[in-house]
Amino acid sequence: MRRITPKILISAIIFVIAFLALFPGQNLQAQILDDLKNQIEARSEEIKKLETEAVAFRKEVETRQEQGKTLKGEITRLDRTVAKLRTDIALTEKKIQKTELEIEKLALEIHMREFEIKKLRGGLASLIQDFFERNQEPLVFAFLRYPFLSDFFRDIDHMTMVEGRMVSSLDALHKLREELGEKRKSEEMKKNELSDLRSSLHGQNKVQQALRIEKNELLTVTKNQEKAYVKLLADSERKREILEGEIRELEEKIRVTIDPASLPAKGSGALGFPLEGMRLGTCATNNRKTEKYCITQFFGYTSFAAVGGYGGKGHNGIDIRAESGTSVYSSSDGTVTAVGDTDIACRRASYGKWILIRHPNNLSTLYAHLSAVSVTQGQEVKRGDRIGFSGSSGYATGPHLHFGVFAAQAVRIETIRSRTCGRNMIIPIAPINGYLNPMDYL
Repeated sequence: MRRITPKILISAIIFVIAFLALFPGQNLQAQILDDLKNQIEARSEEIKKLETEAVAFRKEVETRQEQGKTLKGEITRLDRTVAKLRTDIALTEKKIQKTELEIEKLALEIHMREFEIKKLRGGLASLIQDFFERNQEPLVFAFLRYPFLSDFFRDIDHMTMVEGRMVSSLDALHKLREELGEKRKSEEMKKNELSDLRSSLHGQNKVQQALRIEKNELLTVTKNQEKAYVKLLADSERKREILEGEIRELEEKIRVTIDPASLPAKGSGALGFPLEGMRLGTCATNNRKTEKYCITQFFGYTSFAAVGGYGGKGHNGIDIRAESGTSVYSSSDGTVTAVGDTDIACRRASYGKWILIRHPNNLSTLYAHLSAVSVTQGQEVKRGDRIGFSGSSGYATGPHLHFGVFAAQAVRIETIRSRTCGRNMIIPIAPINGYLNPMDYL
């Protein structure tokens, strides 16, 4: 049996008191922790209110979009979209504030857990040292040191109690270490979330600025006259048809043999959705207001192509319903081949702002009609990384995302001089067999 001295008993008592009280500044830190929790709850309530406001704005913008194409209607739609983006920006700012508070709270909790672990380890080290020293003395010698037998057994009882405390302390130490690990993981996740929110905020501000510029240019070109706007739409349609013909001429000259075995198997889910929460179904006419990110135009010879759309050659991608400012994500890991903006050379006639990404699986993906681009040529991206924001740049009857898929070996970036606009334009082109149906790989 081990013998307990007053020294080891006092050490055990001090350790237990320290474990329960932790440290003198605990009350202050607890108050700070409570204050952070209250601030986080307040931000959560503000976020709920802004989310409700954003939904209301979204419905109004969708209603404006469905109305007839008039100059007044388009200006009103742009104004309401900018107002909606103001709400989205305020919402993102509140989420950033909340996330910053959550990181601060986690940092404080991590500090507290680290201090508790340090105190526990210190107390355990002291107890273990005393036990070790006591174990060096044979039990018979320890027994002979006590003048009364009752003192000997009383110390044995104390020793048993201290052993129990040690076991409890070891359990507590293990639990604290687990909690510390979870807190650190949570902190890292929140830091990533904060970085993503800041990226989103930067993009939303760019989109809002682009919409304001679009409105001012529209008013300048039309001089606020409805007839001028109707003429502008007709000119855009004419330029689109001519430009499509020019591009087809170039693409028909390209000859590329594609080995089907070099491409991912169809239906394998080789690509992820470019919009969060997207679905593969068509946008139901009678339920349009409740469905988001559905498909408005499929690949190939659609009903629109059958009546003369796309020059009778079929749609070279899919169009996905998405309001201006919606985050667009990379469908897979890859490298940004190029980014461009056809509006610079030929306004309202083609893809507008676009991104082309090449993936290791021999596919390339195109994202077009964007309102803002968040990546640069040569940049490495991961599946699910935000690369830009949807919009209605280029030739678009309304905000949406054009998503195209190519056999990577077939698509190329060309600088062409458009006869209809008279300026050089950078654009991705491919032979007809280089265009693939995105539905086969999503």
